[in-house]
Amino acid sequence: MKHAALTPPPHRQQGIALIMAIILLVIASIAGLSGIRKTSLQEKLAGNLYDRAIALQAAELALQAAEKRIVETARDTLIASVPNCSTADSTCLAIPANTFQSDATGWTSVDIGSFNQSLKASSNPQYLIQYLGLKTSNASTGTGQSANPLQYGATGGGSDNESQENATYRIIARSSQPTTHNDRSIAVVSSLFRGN
Repeated sequence: MKHAALTPPPHRQQGIALIMAIILLVIASIAGLSGIRKTSLQEKLAGNLYDRAIALQAAELALQAAEKRIVETARDTLIASVPNCSTADSTCLAIPANTFQSDATGWTSVDIGSFNQSLKASSNPQYLIQYLGLKTSNASTGTGQSANPLQYGATGGGSDNESQENATYRIIARSSQPTTHNDRSIAVVSSLFRGN
């Protein structure tokens, strides 16, 4: 009869492999959740920047539409249809009180035409024109030309004796009419424009 070799009894596992696996799984889960959170935040930031860029483009479109209206409309007709800020008792604000409200009083909506409909906010871009009065084309420095005519409001040319008066307008444009349910960016731009 053969005697079986005596083998030592198997050592009992202490569960260290299971504990290590659980620890590694928790670390991997935390790293994964952190990555998802970071990606989600970056996606929101990119979306906000995109929305802001679209809002700015829409406001600039409204600004161009207002400038076109000033150029194409006779001075008397235009002055009769916009707020006159050239009088002493006028209360024209550079940023009207209803700029960031859903009130559209005084604002003109722009048909966006070729501007991509899917990119716009809840309503079309709008502008408001204010008449500031007649200004001479010479710079406030008393010269017909200056190193930076735009800074001094000059349109250039002529002497003090030959200065021509131009109608000056302030244009305020916004990307859309703000509403309580609109979570899109609202961009507002302003410009001074010399017309006929």
